[in-house]
Amino acid sequence: MKQLFLVITLFLLYSCDAEVKDSDVVDETQIVDSLQVKNEENDSIDTLIVSNYDMGDVDVKNVKEFKENLVKIEKEYGVQWDFCTCVVKGDSVNKAIMDESLSEVEFDKVIARSDAIDEKCKAFRIQNPNITPDERAKHEEMAYKCLKEAGIK
Repeated sequence: MKQLFLVITLFLLYSCDAEVKDSDVVDETQIVDSLQVKNEENDSIDTLIVSNYDMGDVDVKNVKEFKENLVKIEKEYGVQWDFCTCVVKGDSVNKAIMDESLSEVEFDKVIARSDAIDEKCKAFRIQNPNITPDERAKHEEMAYKCLKEAGIK
């Protein structure tokens, strides 16, 4: 049971969020209007973003699309954590799940925590770093760096 959950969690952690599709991305004007915000010249997509998300982790060619999707995700799920926070917290949950001495009650708590983390980590999944072998390698390198900086690796 725990191993199946771990496989599913890892799949979800490293896959693109299915709720955000290319067809959902619209131009900036439509997003501003759909959020019922005044469409003034000084309004930009950056003023609509709630999270203090580090755009340095986002591929430069995808920044505009990422920001558009981030606005939608934040509207539904609230403030999002950055990539490293999600990696570190996800690693912690995965380690806890692998603990064979976990009772069913403790396991249920870990699952609840995993769900809470998932709600705050939807934004980084839309980056979809798993398209090419080079992008997968870059993603793994970034994740390793996050874990190393947190003192885990």
